[in-house]
Order: sequence, then structure tokens, then C-alpha cells
Amino acid sequence: METNETVIRSLKVFNLKENASISDMRAAYLERTSQKKFQKIFFSDEQIEKEFLKYYEAYMVYLKNVDEDNVDLSAYPSDMVFKFIFNQGIYHMIREQYMKAFEKFQEAFKLNSNDGALLLYLSILLIKRKNYYAAEKYLLKAAELDKNNDDAWFYLGEIYLQTGNLNKALPMFETCKILNPLRSEVAVKLKEIKTGLGIESPVKAPKEKLSFFNKILKKFDKTKPPDKV
Repeated sequence: METNETVIRSLKVFNLKENASISDMRAAYLERTSQKKFQKIFFSDEQIEKEFLKYYEAYMVYLKNVDEDNVDLSAYPSDMVFKFIFNQGIYHMIREQYMKAFEKFQEAFKLNSNDGALLLYLSILLIKRKNYYAAEKYLLKAAELDKNNDDAWFYLGEIYLQTGNLNKALPMFETCKILNPLRSEVAVKLKEIKTGLGIESPVKAPKEKLSFFNKILKKFDKTKPPDKV
């Protein structure tokens, strides 16, 4: 393989040497982009998106410069092809090219219809297009595959909330809260739904605030012996 500065720069992104083979580069690319933090990149911070773009674009530039950009994917195992196409969908999603992203995710779905992250991406794109019925089917399948997938329950709740079905939305968000108590937006959704349904949240009685002196008296009352009869 003839190397040039562009290829060398791409190899360095993956900490590979100049004499690395195409197979080495492919393996490094798939390994980096398969990290868990990239599986729900649509919900991640900007820094993670930039890191994914760095790997994706370096690999694409590399392929172009070694005349492999039009490679026949049918020569590769289906799980590898799935990952290539899935990554293309993520790339377009980050770039807000939602139609292209949806096309790539649909293509990936034909190869693996049981990938939780893929089902989530498809449903979110459908929600953006207000195609709630189709989005619901993907989310129900994602929840069936992994009952601890709080994102699936959250977006199911969002669908029912958007379509005015508050009675169905409520248990979705309640399940999401149980699975992920730190998800702050769930409390807002629950409050909105309960207000709409006329359900009042239980009011907790305020705790008695004691002065330092009263705390000592209370402790003393607990420890003093009972009066003689």
C-alpha cells in the first residue's frame, strides 16, 4: 500500500504505524466506534460526538486514499457490515441529516432487527416525523429485548403524552423513573401528566425544626428514668 501524508494522518488517529494494513485499520476503526459511549450518542455530550466524528472521518478519508471507498460489503461478515452501516447512520444523525440517517438505520435493520440502540434511533427519528405508530412498534420491541432500557420506556411515555393518552403515558414514565432515578426530565413529565389527570402528589409533612437546646431536651426526655408510682 502506497502511503501519503493524508493516509498517515488517518492512521495516527488510531495509533497505527505507517505500514499498517487495511485489515489493521478496519479492525481499529470498528473497535473504537463500538465503545459503549457511542451506542447512545444522540443522548451524549458534544465532546463524545466530536470523538466519534474524528474516528469516522479519519476512516473514510483513509478508504478514499487507498481506493477502498467503493469496497464490496458483501465480502464481509454480516455483523461487520451491520456496524459499518450503523455508523453511517450515526454520522448522518450527528450532522442532522435525518433522512439519510433513517435510510441507513433501515438498511442496518434488515441485517439485525434486535439491536437495542438501532431500535431506539429509528424510533426517535420517527417521533421527529410524528409517525408515532411506527415509533411505538420499535420501542415496544426495544423494551421487550431489554426491560431495563429506560430510554425505551421514556420515549414510549413521550409518544403517549404527545398523543394525549395520559393514562398510558403515566406508567411508562414511572417505570423509567424506577430504572433511572437520576433522569431529571422524568419528574417534569410525571408532574405534567398527574396535573392533567387531576392526581395530587402526596404532601409530605414538614419535619420539625429543633433548636440546639430543644434537641438536647428531647434527647434527655428519652433517656431519663420513668417516674416512680
